[in-house]
Amino acid sequence: MRKFFLKESKVEFYAKEHVKKVYECYKEFEKMMPHFYNGDYEKVDILTGKVSALEHEADEIRRKMEMGFYEWAFLPFDREDRIMLTENVGKVADTIESTAFTISLSKVEFPPNFKEDFEAFMDIIRQIVEALKDCINSLEEDITEAIQKAHEIEKLEEKADEIERGILAKLYNSYRHGKIGVFKFLGMKEVTIHLGNIADRAEDASDRVLIIAAKRRG
Repeated sequence: MRKFFLKESKVEFYAKEHVKKVYECYKEFEKMMPHFYNGDYEKVDILTGKVSALEHEADEIRRKMEMGFYEWAFLPFDREDRIMLTENVGKVADTIESTAFTISLSKVEFPPNFKEDFEAFMDIIRQIVEALKDCINSLEEDITEAIQKAHEIEKLEEKADEIERGILAKLYNSYRHGKIGVFKFLGMKEVTIHLGNIADRAEDASDRVLIIAAKRRG
């Protein structure tokens, strides 16, 4: 029994390290965005490499967690949800990396009048990823706090959706009025949707936390 709880403790430690690494991945991605706005693709490419390296580190931690699950950490009723939560958190890092590569490979010229919109979008997504980190960290220590953070993520994700729709509407309007060409329109649209997907994946993870909490409370 002691060995069982030691395995759980180890996996819980890795869970915190995993979401911490995912947050670091987003922070590095955040550093990249001003260079995207300024069209400095040499720096974009360098920072994309750093984002990718952090995503790989997050992946390595996730694999260690999976080994803990396979070695029977957690009771069966909890194990499946914990595995799915781990996968959901990992998808946040995957999507951050995918978005960075989308920007790096497209080399699309950023339209200056969208800078404030994207800065607001990035800020709300950072808040979401940070809240996810706090949510995972609270899961084993204060389930009420974890639930509150999950609900906070839901509200923030709604704001992210509003900003995303606003940017897409502005892009379509700019394209229809000939202010941007088709290549720029398609490139910026793809980046916008990818950014929105980061928020979506984080909400998916927080939804799994709510399921775990509900089962624990019976």
